[in-house]
Amino acid sequence: MKLKVFIVDDEAPARRELKYLLGQTGEVEIVGEAASGSVALRGIMESTPQVVFLDVQMPSLNGIELSNLLGRLPEKPLIIFSTAFEKYALAAFDVEAFDYILKPFTIERIQKAVTRAIKFLHLKEMSAAPDARQEPARAGDPRHEGLEVSRKIPLYCGEKIIPTMPQSILYARIEEGEIVVRAVDGGYRTKSTLSELEARLSQYGFVRVHRSALVNTNHVKEVIPWFNGSYKLVMNDRDRTEILVSRYNVKELKQYLNL
Repeated sequence: MKLKVFIVDDEAPARRELKYLLGQTGEVEIVGEAASGSVALRGIMESTPQVVFLDVQMPSLNGIELSNLLGRLPEKPLIIFSTAFEKYALAAFDVEAFDYILKPFTIERIQKAVTRAIKFLHLKEMSAAPDARQEPARAGDPRHEGLEVSRKIPLYCGEKIIPTMPQSILYARIEEGEIVVRAVDGGYRTKSTLSELEARLSQYGFVRVHRSALVNTNHVKEVIPWFNGSYKLVMNDRDRTEILVSRYNVKELKQYLNL
């Protein structure tokens, strides 16, 4: 099945170029396009794409504002910003952009973005539903005792790759434009986005508590009511790291912690 894509850019040549390159991948179905944010919002709600390629600078409703609105949809599409300006990268992180591509586009970069999106959506689908092809657990199999077989997450310390058990990860969050992962034995970097980590780790008790933070609920030491309906978490690491819970994410956290 092809990836359903919607393109938003106020410049017609940019839309044509993007459509051409996406077509070259052979893995994409263009379900719509728009030259403005307001028209795009209607089109996206009607066509329900999986991915939106979105320019930032547009008249009236810009790309960042449109992304915020799309975040309120029941099924938010993945947002890939496609812009000529590098300066909006941090703002894109704030609205949970899946990827950020600079103009002029190249087929190599477009292919990489498409491949990552397909992989992410596949992981999300697999984590949301049990594998019907999985063999029944036998005695001696960890699943027989009600335990899940964990797949390690590749984390990075300099050039070293550290395969890490999900259960030993405390949290992942954006710090100064980078995603930092804290495990029981120290801090690491990752090449995954927060959304990719969320898809892989949700089955292990991880919850998105903020657009810039993902936490392992099994490592939460304290939950403190905060301002305007939000909460603050104190993690059980040596530094007793504090992580803010957005009021928009409080409901899901309470369900995980039975609050």
